[in-house]
Amino acid sequence: MNALEALLARERRRLVALLARHLGLAQLALAEDAVQQACLQAVQTWPRDGTPSNPAAWLYRVAQRAAIDQLRLDRHRAAWPEDEAELPQLQPLPGRLTRELDDDELALLFAACHPALPAASQVLLALRVLGGFELAALAPLFFSTEAALAQRLARARRDLAGCELALPAGAELPPRREAVMTALALGFHQGQQAAAREAREVGGEAGNKALEVCWEAIRLARALAAHAATAAPEADALAALLLLHGARLTGRTDAHGDIVPLPGQARDRWDAGLIRLGFAHLADSQRGSSLSRWHLLAGIAAEHARAPRYEATDWAAIVGYYEALLPLDPSAAPRLGHAIALAEAGAPQAALGRLRAMQDEVPAALRAHHAAALSRAAERTGDLALARSALQQAIAAAPHPAEALRLQRRLADLS
Repeated sequence: MNALEALLARERRRLVALLARHLGLAQLALAEDAVQQACLQAVQTWPRDGTPSNPAAWLYRVAQRAAIDQLRLDRHRAAWPEDEAELPQLQPLPGRLTRELDDDELALLFAACHPALPAASQVLLALRVLGGFELAALAPLFFSTEAALAQRLARARRDLAGCELALPAGAELPPRREAVMTALALGFHQGQQAAAREAREVGGEAGNKALEVCWEAIRLARALAAHAATAAPEADALAALLLLHGARLTGRTDAHGDIVPLPGQARDRWDAGLIRLGFAHLADSQRGSSLSRWHLLAGIAAEHARAPRYEATDWAAIVGYYEALLPLDPSAAPRLGHAIALAEAGAPQAALGRLRAMQDEVPAALRAHHAAALSRAAERTGDLALARSALQQAIAAAPHPAEALRLQRRLADLS
């Protein structure tokens, strides 16, 4: 990602939040479109004319004028400051985790997770706010189609008309905070998957533009844990989870852009600074009296982070975390993780039983992972025919070529 692309990715959400505050949430789509127009104009003019001294303010002014033009076309009226001195002056700071949170950013995420919307629409809108993800990429997460998500997104924006862009308080806060945390975790996951695809397409790590979404999800999770209105042990647990997964991003692909599975990752390539931050947030998360799914997921990530090598991983502890997690979240992903941990902990027959029991209810997004886990468990029991057959199913269901290539190499080893 070049410097211009990085700046635009970093400022997009801040500008949408600020413009949405002025326009009102009913015009959230207009705010997004106006900021996109400003970014396109920057890509066209800055390389030729030079980057402005205050790039964020330049983008805001261009987006603001685009929004005004559209409002005039729609015969709406809005009051805007004429004097440029009255325009908000945004001062972006460098660094992938150091920039301070703008309250408008956090308020926009909480507005997206408004109780007036169905739970799935809250997370969908928050994901769009977070990373501007294409609906085609989000459709598998919601077991839906791109067209259906577009309709749901349009309804959500209409339903928010008249809602205030502000942080909630009292009884409204915890459920909306949970929806925001879910969106941040899903956003990180989507960025991670997109980064693997991009690395393969460009033949290395340098093209991982999608990692910017991962860093933003981490930054917002840490800000959520630090903000006076939103701080909670669960928020620290989420920050720990994303930091510990973020630390491993540098080891997930090799110089050719191929995916490196966890057993083969060089742990000296993991980011030690992010691991330390993750453990600090994990310690802070223990100040509460309740155990959330975020605590348990962070505990699993911590076991991987503290193991000096893959063979030294405490799989029995990870199995215990999953067994505590399943009553809180019995969905397919933790059930699959539990089965994988059982196989690694020395109970491959039990793992096979659990994987077969869930075979008919595995969502499309997890089919390749499920088949690969079935193959690994079968291999550990000595059933190489089943291991090869399951691996062929995993290759057929692989979501992108980088994953398929990794599985094909494993099949070659089995053969």
